Amino acid sequence: MSQHDYKLVAFGRGQPAPAADLASLHAQLLSHSPVALLGDDFMKRFYYSALPQWGLTFGAVAYVDGAPAGFIVATGDSSGFMRAGLRRGWLRLGWTMFVSLLRHPGRVAAVGEALAIMRGVEQATSPEPVGELLSFGLLPRYRERKFVATSRLRISQDLLREAMHGLAASGVTLSRAIVDADNLEARMFYLGNGWTPGLGRVPGWRKHTVEFLWRPRGEDATASPEEARG
Repeated sequence: MSQHDYKLVAFGRGQPAPAADLASLHAQLLSHSPVALLGDDFMKRFYYSALPQWGLTFGAVAYVDGAPAGFIVATGDSSGFMRAGLRRGWLRLGWTMFVSLLRHPGRVAAVGEALAIMRGVEQATSPEPVGELLSFGLLPRYRERKFVATSRLRISQDLLREAMHGLAASGVTLSRAIVDADNLEARMFYLGNGWTPGLGRVPGWRKHTVEFLWRPRGEDATASPEEARG
């Protein structure tokens, strides 16, 4: 049994998200993603507060000895969750982005990339609902072999299991994950856990990214990833 104080805090509809911790983890682990590039206010006031509150996204944050260690975020509607959020919270988002761009004009490029990604997802057609692992990361010190061996914690496994249970509960039969093409470790993780390659180049992203697809096979994938981008 681990000597660390360890817990997972799930969030989603009816379960408020720890927005400040999510924003901090996202900025540290996925600093090049469009969500992070849109700024701290966007993440705290909209992406990690409004969207989970409205049931459009869900996930969990892992805490070790009271400190946020890792997180996972998913949605049961890959093509529509952000569009639904924009319709419902356009005033809140508009003001947040106005202030953000006023302070940091360079973020306009991130806005363009986010819109391009949305268009790419919306143009993809599927006869079935598609879920998505939007973001997934664990701070390096909690991935070290020594920590894993001494603590006996498998944090990334627990986070992934939490997200997969949520996707199953949302009724999706197909899920996707987007990974940087040069992130060989993440690509091997998905392949090793039953995910199959999808698009060889996902439209809209500045970096070359690839897609992996997952269908339930009676058991959730639970191997330990280093980090998946979103």
